[in-house]
Amino acid sequence: MTEERSPRTGPTRTIVTPRLRLRPTSLGDADAIAALLDDHDVVKMLSRVPWPYTIEDAESFIRDRSDETVFAICLKSGGEIVGLCGIRCDANRPMRGELGYWIGRPHWGNGYATEAAHAAIDYGFTALGLDEISAHCRVINEASRKVIWKCGFRFIGSGMIDTVASGRVASEIFSLDRNCWRSLKTWGEAR
Repeated sequence: MTEERSPRTGPTRTIVTPRLRLRPTSLGDADAIAALLDDHDVVKMLSRVPWPYTIEDAESFIRDRSDETVFAICLKSGGEIVGLCGIRCDANRPMRGELGYWIGRPHWGNGYATEAAHAAIDYGFTALGLDEISAHCRVINEASRKVIWKCGFRFIGSGMIDTVASGRVASEIFSLDRNCWRSLKTWGEAR
């Protein structure tokens, strides 16, 4: 008989990358998060974010994240929040998670999404002990697709997903398993 495993739990720890600090969110972040999500071009690419987005929405999101690990993506110099990222565990398949991330428009084009996604993926495979992480993006979201490819995900297929702000939209699905992630990390160290 196979023993059923579940992701490791515990307090979310802060992660430091070359330019960013990924830390747990707090209610004090609600104003900054709501200000960055006061942009339909950001929100229309996200699946679970309503439009318009309010401070109350941000507070509710921060309070009700028992099913996922969420990080505020902050600049290492100054601490300004530039977006959020995280891993949500799959309730039906506990050793699998889904990567999510967004960056506010004033910070687009700096590579912050890729840097934060790499850190969140590492956290998912190490701290949470996941076996596989998936990522979804709208077919029209070329910037997100580039982040996903840079992180080593492979294309699984396409389909439709329901979003809060945009309704039913075409989406692409990607996957990264622990073995592939481990190989990519090893290759990166060989440089």
